[in-house]
Amino acid sequence: MQRWTTGVKQPFLAGGWLLAGLVMTGGCSQLSADDSPLDPDQPVSVTLWHYYSGQTKEIFDDLASDFNETVGMEKGIVVDARSQGDVRQLEEAVYDAANETMGAQQMPDVFMTYPDNAYRIDALGKLADLKTYFTEEELGAFRDEFLDEGYLSEDGGLHIIPIAKSSENLYLNQTFFEPFSEETGYTHEDLATWEGVLEVAESYYGWSGGDAFMGIDSDPNFMLVTAMQQGSELFDYSDSPVSLNMDEDIARHIWTYYYEPYIRGHFAKSGRFSSDDAKVGLTIAYTGSTAGAVYFPMEVTLSQDDTREIEVETLPYPYMVDGDRVAVQQGAGMSVAKSTTEHEYASSVFLKWLTDAEQNVPFAVSTGYFPVKDEALDESVLMTALEERGDDLHPAVPSTVTTTAGMFRDYELYFYRPFPGSAEMRHLLENHLFSRIERNVVMLEEAGHSDEEHAAMIADLTSEEAFHEWYESFLESAEAHMPEN
Repeated sequence: MQRWTTGVKQPFLAGGWLLAGLVMTGGCSQLSADDSPLDPDQPVSVTLWHYYSGQTKEIFDDLASDFNETVGMEKGIVVDARSQGDVRQLEEAVYDAANETMGAQQMPDVFMTYPDNAYRIDALGKLADLKTYFTEEELGAFRDEFLDEGYLSEDGGLHIIPIAKSSENLYLNQTFFEPFSEETGYTHEDLATWEGVLEVAESYYGWSGGDAFMGIDSDPNFMLVTAMQQGSELFDYSDSPVSLNMDEDIARHIWTYYYEPYIRGHFAKSGRFSSDDAKVGLTIAYTGSTAGAVYFPMEVTLSQDDTREIEVETLPYPYMVDGDRVAVQQGAGMSVAKSTTEHEYASSVFLKWLTDAEQNVPFAVSTGYFPVKDEALDESVLMTALEERGDDLHPAVPSTVTTTAGMFRDYELYFYRPFPGSAEMRHLLENHLFSRIERNVVMLEEAGHSDEEHAAMIADLTSEEAFHEWYESFLESAEAHMPEN
């Protein structure tokens, strides 16, 4: 598998799958606008499932209404957009529908999806090949590495259309960081690398009297990107079946830069989302999705009588001093369920409209996502769109757009290709080490020992023996999820 250098558009994509897909397009039966199977007098209802909430849901619902009142009315399409909760709830709802599980809802015509879940649905034979409805010219307008995620197998079928993409930034409560910075001399530059982050976090812990500095919102992303920053992908795709590629060096980086700071109290995470910890002052920084910019708090509630307004700063995702500048590429696309020609065609018409720059740019910049076509990714286009929104944006959004546009120039963006068991492996990455952190942190909090005894417990929990015990346990657990020969 290939890493994508975002500064240069790549003509050949991972495993050559995109190239193969485009070449094979000539063998597909395509429906053009002139071949429309729709009748405006008998509109087709397109059910669309997504996981948006809050401001993002309102913006998307408005877009669906705009489509229905314009292109939809002209062509005979009515899009019914429905939220299914969060990402996990959506994935479960779609998978149950595709499996025709008892009590499940009927399969939607269009649904938001990440590659792992789309891979599972495609294995059931339930996804339409979107090359039937998109021409080579239309597909060529998308940024290559964004579109490449939609080719799930070597058969050349396109099963996901990118809608909006994101990466990760380091979010910082600038208001709380400033007094620490003034007294210690640490600046934003010290947060450019993971080595600097750990040094700042340790210093902040001492300066604040024991407060955690930051959290990591997505544990799997941290582990996948850490491996890539060390020049080695966490999964080996060079042979069949796909195998785990976590050698001891990668595992030790994860242990050192992820596990140990939590155990020492320099990092903290109390719930599912790190933005929630920032809201109550548990941490003053976290790595999180650019698409989550709208969730960064504008005030921190330290107690019932102490709420303070804050300013946000967004910084590039940290990298290792001895590694490459790599950050995650993420953001769900949309898949179309295999059904009737009318419903598949109607669904593709909506997706084409949604990814057109006129709709895609305002939607993306309003939410912290990025548009998916080359013409729309020009920084001047993005900044113009931000200016047109004026003061109607969350303050973190313009900052994250500017920061991430710079990352597009200087970083490589990475995504991993799904395989049998990849959804389960991502779940393992999310939970295996963090559950150990939760147990050990509780044990440290409940021990009530003296400072010396507390330090001795931390030394034991972060020892070489503890590392090898975890590493061997992880490899054993991973073996149960990885595909067999």
